[in-house]
Amino acid sequence: MNDLDREALRDFLAAYAMVLSTGDLEGISERVDLPVTLVGPEASALLTSPEDVRDSVRDRPAASTGDSVAVVPEVVAVEEVGWALLWVDVRWSYRDELAAERGNDRARYLLRRGRGTFEICVVAQVE
Repeated sequence: MNDLDREALRDFLAAYAMVLSTGDLEGISERVDLPVTLVGPEASALLTSPEDVRDSVRDRPAASTGDSVAVVPEVVAVEEVGWALLWVDVRWSYRDELAAERGNDRARYLLRRGRGTFEICVVAQVE
């Protein structure tokens, strides 16, 4: 992975963290490449429309975020899958107004490169 791709990945995750932090459902749905697949420990779902994406985020339990005001991504690992795809393992830290971590979770994302940024194709929760 070259430096431009690393910078683009950091920018993508920072922007994604911002829309997650603010609860911007439209912004979240704009960062996926439809259809997007969500893979959980007990079930998987294929989301085929922006409204499906917004509903899945809206319906997600907020237990991991607690009283957070910011979401901070930490890239755990990156695996290139051909020239256009990356598996990215991200640890999300949910921070309060004093920047103390109030919760965290992890997910693996299959991202597709595109025009200086990335799009989410698959989200797999990591336990």
